[in-house]
Amino acid sequence: MKVISCVGAKGGTGKSSVSLLAAWELSKAHKKKVAILDADVQGTCLSAKNLNASIPFDIFSVGNKSELWERGKKLSEEGYDYLIIDGNPRSIHEDPELIELIAKLSDLSLIVSRPSPRDLKAQIKYVAAVKAHTKGEVRLLWNFFQKNTGAHKEGIPEGESLLDLKSLKSKLASRIAYQDVSYEETHVETLGNRAATGEVKSLIKEIRRLVDGEE
Repeated sequence: MKVISCVGAKGGTGKSSVSLLAAWELSKAHKKKVAILDADVQGTCLSAKNLNASIPFDIFSVGNKSELWERGKKLSEEGYDYLIIDGNPRSIHEDPELIELIAKLSDLSLIVSRPSPRDLKAQIKYVAAVKAHTKGEVRLLWNFFQKNTGAHKEGIPEGESLLDLKSLKSKLASRIAYQDVSYEETHVETLGNRAATGEVKSLIKEIRRLVDGEE
């Protein structure tokens, strides 16, 4: 079982949305057995399952490192292909040991961020904790990216330098379609937005190349 975590110190960067987008794409397009562990106190991913019981992947809430460890171990024994962990930004202050455990378990830690100075500076301590405790890959994933905005273009190299991290080539733009995925709890491909679908497919292919060398 491969473990992918969507984490970061800044709230509102779209970690839960990225977790759901990835789970949908891996389940529907790649036919994989997928689970999400929702470690975020807001419970965004868990509420998605409550809104749509037919979601083709499982979602479980975990409130501390013991629950995370036990649930992750059980899912591995049950033959899941991918486990996605939706992290809690508050844990850098409230439960740093949870950050450490998520990092230890992760084959790929995605630091989900907007390319803005405020968001980037907020990530420094969190990223240091992830780096110190993972043997997996760590990458920046730029969300709400606006390719025609100079500040965003400049923010990418600034963020890579500040955090000493590589970025994924794939980026997620600021699109209403991604909000619709959350509101309708459905696979992005069903919405008919070719640009959004292309971004998500590119993202998951890149993730799979990193974690297991596959397309």
